[in-house]
Amino acid sequence: MSELFDLTAKVAVVTASTKGIGLAIARALGAAGARLVISGRSHESAEATAARLREEDGFEVTALACDITDPGSVQRFAADALAAFGRVDALVLNAAGKPPVGSLLDQTADHFDETMANGVRGSLALVLALAPQMIERRYGSILFMSSRAAKRGTGVLGLYGMSKAAIDQLVRNLAVELGPSNINVNSINPGAVRTDFSRTLWENPEREKLTVSTIPMGRIAEPEDVSGLALLLVSGAGHFINGQSISVDGGATA
Repeated sequence: MSELFDLTAKVAVVTASTKGIGLAIARALGAAGARLVISGRSHESAEATAARLREEDGFEVTALACDITDPGSVQRFAADALAAFGRVDALVLNAAGKPPVGSLLDQTADHFDETMANGVRGSLALVLALAPQMIERRYGSILFMSSRAAKRGTGVLGLYGMSKAAIDQLVRNLAVELGPSNINVNSINPGAVRTDFSRTLWENPEREKLTVSTIPMGRIAEPEDVSGLALLLVSGAGHFINGQSISVDGGATA
């Protein structure tokens, strides 16, 4: 059974992987044998994390800077990621910016453009840069980080939910286009996870109690609750799963 999850000699790129869900996914893929390319907004932050992964876990890691909202940065990152190990087998698109909070009726065109750049445009650009070598080799996995917000309405994160719904539709389109080249494309839709990104949901005890009250399993997720599914979806065990957006939320969507 273990060979189904074995990523030995595979190359995995994980964006925004210096902390939180991205770091947990990088650790899971590295533990399965993958050679890693990780990224942060700055090379210094990425290299500090890479040094820990090398020292604490013994992983083979290349650290690069990537600002997913900057087209030039995305193209440089793609080229450097390919140069690091000669190919990319698994691409995990975890990067996203802080979403605007408030009613959709109060959002501006700039808010919309920024949210879509953070959540959709940059990740698609990275796919366009790295998918051709997967197509040529007829093998690869692409995994987007979406959100439970893509599947439900909200009065305060409407633009964020729209951008994540766009990601889920992008997954379906790419799955149709890339499936014939033996490339699977999926997304994960986490609910509340104990990370800095969603700190407002859990840093206050009363707020955490309210958040947990909506989760049948009675707790907020940890980043590692997401990383196991990521490993499944980029490994041989899950390679025939294609075009899916899978919730990891303790049953909250149900």
